[in-house]
Amino acid sequence: VLNAMSAFPKLLSPLKVGGVTLRNRLIMGSMHTGLEEGDGFSHSLERLAAYFAERAAGGVGLMVTGGIAPNVAGRAYPFAAAMMSPSDAKRHRLVTDAVHQHEGARIAMQILHTGRYSYAPTAVGPSSKRAPINYFTPKALSGSQVERTIADFVRCAALAEEAGYDGVEVMGSEGYLINQFIAKRTNKRTDEWGGSYENRIRLPLKIVEGIRQAVGKDFIIIYRLSMLDLVEDGSTW
Repeated sequence: VLNAMSAFPKLLSPLKVGGVTLRNRLIMGSMHTGLEEGDGFSHSLERLAAYFAERAAGGVGLMVTGGIAPNVAGRAYPFAAAMMSPSDAKRHRLVTDAVHQHEGARIAMQILHTGRYSYAPTAVGPSSKRAPINYFTPKALSGSQVERTIADFVRCAALAEEAGYDGVEVMGSEGYLINQFIAKRTNKRTDEWGGSYENRIRLPLKIVEGIRQAVGKDFIIIYRLSMLDLVEDGSTW
């Protein structure tokens, strides 16, 4: 810790992000804990709340949850965690309230649409191109379905705000749906959502623009991107 402090003297200093002040510059990145779906018939999130409350007590400035799907097709597998209704938001209040009991602690919810990585027959993608790690071939989204997906991301973010989260992280990397639209390798479309880079980047831009309009000015929006996909026709610098 002492070495880190000498190399990064402002590490534990507050940082203003828009209208929100983080108590320090330490961020606990998103990871799947296996607790996101909850327990029992009511899918109680008590254990997830306890998990993040413990980290909040440890002093981290901002935490990001594991991936939460914005719609059914975006789930990693059937019945995986999703934020699609006010009842979902109500369940997540347990998590955000537990975190906010610790002064200055902040938490963001990751919105993750797995696209062709979904281990379910409902998998979708920019094109009907199966992932090497999956048995299911995704259905290519129609233009209207792309627009509906954007609306689902926006609704998910608004529900996350309703649930008490301080922000969202839009998962645009690691080969998931948004990354699949950006990369030539997986986007073989010939409409306004494919072809040129301007068209391929349209989806994430529309998602972020829509979220910004739907949430409060102090609600944090994080966009996670792949700088280098390390595959042919993938994202590069």
